[in-house]
Amino acid sequence: MKITITGVGAIGFHGVLAHERRDGQLFVVDVTLHVPAPIGDALPDTVDYSAVATVITALITGEPVKLIETLAARIADALLKQWPAIRRATVTVHKPQAPVDAEFDDIRCTVTRRRDNGPSSDFVLSLGANLGDAQTTLRLAVDALSLVPEITVNAVSDVYHTAPVEVPNAQPDYSNLVVTGQTTLDPFALLRRLAAIEAHFGRVRPYPHAPRTLDIDLIAMGNFVVHTDTLLLPHPRAHERGFVLVPWAQIAPDATLPEGRVADLAGPFDAAAVRRIGPLA
Repeated sequence: MKITITGVGAIGFHGVLAHERRDGQLFVVDVTLHVPAPIGDALPDTVDYSAVATVITALITGEPVKLIETLAARIADALLKQWPAIRRATVTVHKPQAPVDAEFDDIRCTVTRRRDNGPSSDFVLSLGANLGDAQTTLRLAVDALSLVPEITVNAVSDVYHTAPVEVPNAQPDYSNLVVTGQTTLDPFALLRRLAAIEAHFGRVRPYPHAPRTLDIDLIAMGNFVVHTDTLLLPHPRAHERGFVLVPWAQIAPDATLPEGRVADLAGPFDAAAVRRIGPLA
C-alpha cells in the first residue's frame, strides 16, 4: 500500500548562491511511502503522518545544503531510518522561488530510496511448540523459514524441553529451539512472514498463553529498537527466559542483549529446567 503526503512547506536556506543561504526561501516537499498493510488497527502499526511531516520540516529548516537533490536524499534516508515498515520512499523537493532568469512555474527534484536494495539484518528467532508432534513441527517450521526468499538461516540450536511459563492452567512441556540468520525484510514484514508460518501450522490464539502448535518470537533484529503494540525489539523479556537464552547461547554465546552477554545471562538456568534433548531430527 502507499501513503502520500503532499505540500509540506517551510523556509530553508539551501542553495548555491550567498543570498539563498542568507535570506532563505520556500521549499515544498511531497512524499510517497510504500508500506505493508498494518498488522493491527492502531497508530503504532503504521507510519505516523504527523511525525513524517515533522521530520521533513526539520530537514528543510535544518543544516543547509547546496542542492535540492541532496535535500531530497536526506529526507528519504531519514524516513527509512526512522520507520522500519517503509519499504520504499519517493521524495520530491520543490523550489518554486529558485533564482532563475526565466519565467517558470516550479523546479523540482525527485529521489527514490528502496530498503530492498540495502544490507541485510541479523535476526534471532525463538521457536516453540507443545501440541501435536512438536519436534516435527519445529523441523518443518525451520524448513519453511529457509524457503522465504528474503531469509537466510545460518544456525539452528539443539532442541530443549522446558515447562510452560506464565500459564493459567497445566500444559504439556514445550520443545524449544533458537534460529539465527539474516533477512532483507524490515521487522514488520518479517513479523508478518512469521505469523503466516505459525498460521500454516495451525496456530490459534483462543486466550493469552494458550497451548500452541507453533510459536515463533522475534527476539532481536540488527540494531532495530521498536516499541509498538504489535512488536517490541529487542524482546523485553528475553533476558529472563531460559528457553530463549540457553539454546541461543549454544549457537551464539557472544551475542548480546541490553542486559548483557547471552552466555552470561543463560548461566544461572539449571539444566533440569532447560533440558537439552539433542539436535533437531
